[in-house]
Amino acid sequence: MNRPPIHLSNDLMTKERIEQYWEEGYTVIPDVFVEAEIDQLKRSMNQWKFMGQMLQRTWRKGNTIIWVDGKKDILNHLDPEDAKRFRDELATVQPTVRGMQWPSYHDKVMDSVRTDPRMLMILEPLIGNNIKQIINQLHWKKPGSKITWPLHRDVRSRRPAKDFLDLYTSWVQTGIAVDPHMKENGAMYLVPGSHKDVEHDPEDQTIWNVQGAYQDDPRLKPMEMNPGDVGLWSAYTVHGGGFNTCKGLDRRLYINGFVKAENCMRGEWAFKEGRTCYLHGQQAKVQFEDIEKIIHGFYPADHGINEVIRD
Repeated sequence: MNRPPIHLSNDLMTKERIEQYWEEGYTVIPDVFVEAEIDQLKRSMNQWKFMGQMLQRTWRKGNTIIWVDGKKDILNHLDPEDAKRFRDELATVQPTVRGMQWPSYHDKVMDSVRTDPRMLMILEPLIGNNIKQIINQLHWKKPGSKITWPLHRDVRSRRPAKDFLDLYTSWVQTGIAVDPHMKENGAMYLVPGSHKDVEHDPEDQTIWNVQGAYQDDPRLKPMEMNPGDVGLWSAYTVHGGGFNTCKGLDRRLYINGFVKAENCMRGEWAFKEGRTCYLHGQQAKVQFEDIEKIIHGFYPADHGINEVIRD
């Protein structure tokens, strides 16, 4: 399949990592962020998690949303067999903060990381230096969590397809490990090479959710990372989450999804000609279609809106 020519490599995005990204659909860059920076991310994530616990339910204001699951929500996320296995344990479950989108409008730490020059060094060899951002997302997976993400391709969430041109060569998803990102605490699993298994048709829904087709694939492996490492994967790479079986280790992950600006009709600017773009003024349309109509904070369920966790 066609891919862009390799741009100039650098100390973070070496030629070998660029090659791996295009050949295997992912790569991992170690030691991008140092311990002190990761400690700042941990503190910010802890504050947002506390806010979600105080809210008790899923809450939204503009592009910012905090997803909070109760027992019913958790059962709905599980496949039928897992729901049966965990039903007794879930009888006394408390609301769980699963994730959040766009904390960076309100959080200087999150905002500085998404626009850090090191992120541009990672992205530029793949998609250039005119870059918009579509995903700005926090994930928590607490110890003993019974929730995971079934195997899928991110192309499913780039809707409407007409606003995202040539996703294969234009889109890069990044994940910063805030905790050790290991098999035991629910690391993301992926299938190297799966981005080449299908035609790159964003309207082909048969390639979106693929748990049954890939759960026994011999290529399936955890994308293990240490805190401060940055993982990359493409819109067509099959991936999903594992269960956190640890007793005391969270699995916090900071995800930022970037796209070549000229091929995207949505999103917030991250870099223009290599220069940082800060968030200000009216929020751009990203995934919340009513961004210009509903400007106050609200509980979606109170308005009959079913907010599904999106990537």
